[in-house]
Amino acid sequence: METTTATLSNSTLDFLRGVDSPTIANAIETLQLRDRTDGFIGGRVQCQFPDLGVMVGRALTVTMSNAPGDPASRDGYWRMWDALAAMGGPSVLAIADGSGAPHRVAYAGEVMATIASRLGAVGMVTDGALRDMDEVHALGFHYFMPYPVVSHANFEITSVGEPIVLDGQEVRTGDILHGDRNGIVIVPDDALAGLPQAVESIREKEAETMAYVRGASFDYAELRQRSGY
Repeated sequence: METTTATLSNSTLDFLRGVDSPTIANAIETLQLRDRTDGFIGGRVQCQFPDLGVMVGRALTVTMSNAPGDPASRDGYWRMWDALAAMGGPSVLAIADGSGAPHRVAYAGEVMATIASRLGAVGMVTDGALRDMDEVHALGFHYFMPYPVVSHANFEITSVGEPIVLDGQEVRTGDILHGDRNGIVIVPDDALAGLPQAVESIREKEAETMAYVRGASFDYAELRQRSGY
């Protein structure tokens, strides 16, 4: 599905930030815009700061790598910042590990998170590692990753704006990433118009089901007759 880098309205952002990621994922399913096995980043990429709540932003995709030898080129570094500045916010840096050994390099920390924040980013998502956990948390900046690593080693930004794969999910620049402590779902632009009603329907159906299951009239045979999502 094609994506865009159009700025999200304040009302859309307020709505998306007010809904947890599993409910967003369930609501998108009812719109039948993609296969149910698609549209979310796998569980190896975990929320590091769940107290910050919901992260919403358009992705800027980059690939970073790490190799021994001479200090890596900085060309990609500035291309990344140029692209991020051009997007406006809110945005999310989506970083794919290209080293094959993501446990051996931190691709960003306090300095890069601060620069990213000044350029409109609200978080970073990676299948690699980041660092400076306390300092970045204090910025109110989201981290989604498998683990921290202490050193930036010899990281290099090898591509900016190209599609990447994060734990089984293709992510493209411009994709809307919606994440919380449960993980990250990609919100299609085509879903935005119908999503509020779909979310309301999901919430009503879940509330009705939970009330029945918890209630005095609960009957398993009747439960089997009720439809799922």
